[in-house]
Amino acid sequence: MLSETLTKMLILQDRDMKLRQEESALESIPGERRACQKRIDDLKAKMEAAKQRIKELETRSKTIETEMASIEAQVVKYKTQQLQVKKNEEYQALTHEIEMAGEKISGLESDELEVLYELDEARKVQAEETKLFAERIESEKTHLGRLDEKELRVKSELEEARAAQAAADEALEKPARSKYRQIARGVAFPIVVELSAHKCAGCHMRVSNAIDADVRTSDEITTCDNCGRILYFAS
Repeated sequence: MLSETLTKMLILQDRDMKLRQEESALESIPGERRACQKRIDDLKAKMEAAKQRIKELETRSKTIETEMASIEAQVVKYKTQQLQVKKNEEYQALTHEIEMAGEKISGLESDELEVLYELDEARKVQAEETKLFAERIESEKTHLGRLDEKELRVKSELEEARAAQAAADEALEKPARSKYRQIARGVAFPIVVELSAHKCAGCHMRVSNAIDADVRTSDEITTCDNCGRILYFAS
């Protein structure tokens, strides 16, 4: 049967671990919130990038149209000049210019068809992605709301855990409490562990026969001779 001191130590340990758990949960919330907001920002950035891509294609299409219109106007000018020239070489030179302009227009028409195709595909992709991204953004916003609720809940539970830990700490006699705190500074939880089959449940190492005997028969606080944790024997 466990001594009263060990029983109180186990209770304190339970309260300590609960307190640490709540503190860790509260500390993790800002990081979760930042990660959630980053996902929202990334989705918005992708949506904006898609809009920008469409604007670029639209601008490129208008530029091609303007360039074609300029060349077509030049062709009209060349044809008008052909009606006015009297020398054959001048007429042929203008004909050459008209042919060159026609080739440019043909190339620009091909470019325009390619841009229009890209623009059509980009608009389709944007429509699909906008719907998908909007749904994901709403989901992330819902998650942000739940994090706010979680923060309030954890803060409340943290206050309860602090009160419970303080009560358990106060209930343990000062010498035992000092020993417990001293060991707690040097090893990770759990601090108070069971001795089973001659092994410490904290480090899983076999203890000496003397330590094993003390834990089983003495009411004094006995520590593992390997890791320093407080041992108890559950008969």
